[in-house]
Amino acid sequence: MNADFSNTEFYRELESSLPASTGEQRKLWASLIVEKEIDIKVLSNLLKCERKIATRFLWLLSEIGILYPDKFLMELPFLFNLCEQLHPAYITSFASFWLYAGVPPENEGRAIDLLFQCLLSPDTNVTTKSRSLWVLFELTKKYPELKNEQKLCLKDQVNKHTNDFKKRATKILVKIEQ
Repeated sequence: MNADFSNTEFYRELESSLPASTGEQRKLWASLIVEKEIDIKVLSNLLKCERKIATRFLWLLSEIGILYPDKFLMELPFLFNLCEQLHPAYITSFASFWLYAGVPPENEGRAIDLLFQCLLSPDTNVTTKSRSLWVLFELTKKYPELKNEQKLCLKDQVNKHTNDFKKRATKILVKIEQ
């Protein structure tokens, strides 16, 4: 990439390339965004594009969270508020984002509500439920009063999903009771 490459050009490149992007491309972009300090707030306008672009941008954000969790954590309050306003379906991505980077203190209350909703909803896919389990478990370390609620939810959900989910839920139940 040449030194004259602007944020605007990068935005346009993402807008045209995200729909057919691969995981490897998104990892490279994630590194570039952090290394070049490209403003995620500017790039977040990709969430206003057609659904395929927006979805791939959420995947790109996940890559940033995996590779650079501390830097990503700082962006999460803005992104959470934006996604709440733009498209409620995008909010389920935050179970992953929070798993990778943690939950910002200013989002903890809404995060707890959302994670319990994800865990209990029959419409939430099992991957999001599994990630919600782990994020809630981490939050019980800070808020032990959540342990009983999480335990009740897990007991309700444990036999409704895959064996993998059952193993994860059982593992968390054991940890909660320690």
